[in-house]
Amino acid sequence: MKEDFLKAKSVKELAKGVLYYNASSILGPLILFVGLGLILDNTLDTKPYLTLSGLVIAFIITNLLIFKKVRQLMKKFKQKYPPEKKEKNEPKK
Repeated sequence: MKEDFLKAKSVKELAKGVLYYNASSILGPLILFVGLGLILDNTLDTKPYLTLSGLVIAFIITNLLIFKKVRQLMKKFKQKYPPEKKEKNEPKK
């Protein structure tokens, strides 16, 4: 399922898949690490340090996930639409 949007048949399907992936890659780590930070802060009475640490960790993981996916999309795009090679002897216009 995670690579379904790379097999999209239309621009609308591709946009929808990218939207869902970005939403899950942002909300997933955010909910997980900030929630864990809140629980630990309440348990250990260290407010707000662990919550803020969870937020920073979620930010880093989110950026890594999105960067990885953009790199994969660019690789797929270049495979499907390779850049045109210009002839050296072509006259300039």
